[in-house]
Amino acid sequence: MPGQPEIHGDRILLRPWRATDVDFVLSVSTDPLIPLISQVPDRPDAAGALAFVDAQRVRFESGRGWAWAVVPSGQEKAVGYVGALWVAQSAARASIGYWTGPAARRSGVTADAVRTASGWLLVEAGVARLEAYIEPWNEGSVRVAEKAGFEREGLMRSFAPIGGHRRDAYLYARIAPETT
Repeated sequence: MPGQPEIHGDRILLRPWRATDVDFVLSVSTDPLIPLISQVPDRPDAAGALAFVDAQRVRFESGRGWAWAVVPSGQEKAVGYVGALWVAQSAARASIGYWTGPAARRSGVTADAVRTASGWLLVEAGVARLEAYIEPWNEGSVRVAEKAGFEREGLMRSFAPIGGHRRDAYLYARIAPETT
């Protein structure tokens, strides 16, 4: 089976995670939100950061989904994450998640990354419906989803536990283009 592809966007490269990304993972482990919504350890821990990187590679290899490091064009170091997991593979339904380190926020790279990943997933990877679950207060994530072509479909009350509390989430979705 070929490996997870690298995908070029307008301003970014989506590439598989590497052991060299451990320092970036360590840098975001103290972020107040990223460890709550991801597998990033909640304190700087080299073993935990390496486990995060390894888990991203295993996701594709196991057939559970995709996980890319977001790298600005012409650079080497990751500045964020975008990935997708199958929600119901038999129905071709997946969910997408994303986050960006503080230094790259509000730069447009996240919107490009999500637009690039979702476009590829909906055309090349066999995903028919791609969903994003966003807490209502997270205006930055809402902007990214909308810039990437997602439409809000509703509010899911008490959707998931985050930080020890059940949280609501907006349901956003993007649908594969018709192929007739």
